[in-house]
Amino acid sequence: MVTILVLSLLILLHELGHFLIAKLFGIHVLEFGIGLPPKGLKLFKHKETEYTLNWLPIGGFVRLAGEETDPTLWERINPITHGHMFFAKPAWQRSLVVLAGVAMNFLIGILMFSVIYTKMGIPKEVGQQVMVTQVVGGSPAQLAGITIGEVVVKVGDIEIKTADQFVGLIKNKKGESVSLYLAKVDANGNRSDTSRQVSVIPRENPPDGEGALGVGISSVATLAYEKKSWYTAPLYGAVEGSKEAIGWSREFLRIFAHPSELINNIGGPVAVVKVGQQASREGWLTMARFAGIISLNLAIFNLLPIPALDGGRLLMIFLEKIVGRKRVVKIEPIVNTVGMGLLILLLIGVTVKDLFFA
Repeated sequence: MVTILVLSLLILLHELGHFLIAKLFGIHVLEFGIGLPPKGLKLFKHKETEYTLNWLPIGGFVRLAGEETDPTLWERINPITHGHMFFAKPAWQRSLVVLAGVAMNFLIGILMFSVIYTKMGIPKEVGQQVMVTQVVGGSPAQLAGITIGEVVVKVGDIEIKTADQFVGLIKNKKGESVSLYLAKVDANGNRSDTSRQVSVIPRENPPDGEGALGVGISSVATLAYEKKSWYTAPLYGAVEGSKEAIGWSREFLRIFAHPSELINNIGGPVAVVKVGQQASREGWLTMARFAGIISLNLAIFNLLPIPALDGGRLLMIFLEKIVGRKRVVKIEPIVNTVGMGLLILLLIGVTVKDLFFA
């Protein structure tokens, strides 16, 4: 339930970005809807905007005058009405209205990370730790119950500090029972104080590419957080929050640029809800990080030049300058309809993947 509320709020704030910039440029907003249609209740009306509560309780939307519907002859020639239409505004103003939702999500991401670092302090790397990044099916690691994301604390009585050290120790223990001590790491990079012990026998002749245990590992930083004074903590937090937001944005862009990796990593509402539920159990700081990551993901996804997304609308505005406004207006509704259909099919596909193949 908490995850659904977070997702709805992020989408609603995205729409608020469109709403605010449209108002700034004098564009009439006919409706600001909380939730998705069909309409359930008219809350109130202020000036030209009707504020509504809709039956599908996720996200929201704004309906701008002259955005999608073909304006009447009266709307085209009446100087007062015409001046408040989306279609009548110059391309740069329409572009900013389209980009405002993305900008809002990006700012929310920065805000979430800034709150985290204001509370926790500034992260400093104080060492390295070895994290499990892959577990091969049917391997000794899987049979022992080792899971992705766990950190190897010790092999026997030896504390593990580097990936090379871990590989060397396992290599020398082939065919022997060895005790591994594993700990969990939360979303903020903090390793749990307690560890669990598993017994595993590294294979002497493993299949090619799998290794003796059948795990993939990676060295990740061990972090300590430096607390700042109450009056400087927000400034330091904002700087670190901006850095992390830029880092996540680059990572999302990199994934979207590699289709094979995108297919492996893409997740739908079911996967997001599962991750959100886990984050909510780990405390409000982890939930804030989850919200920040999802908000940035929404921003980057909406920038893709796909019809029906903000990036697709921006592309149409750009094409006006090349092929002319009249030609774009004729094909835009068709393109948006096809784009929306493809997005719905994608949503259905990833939902089936999350339910049956995760």
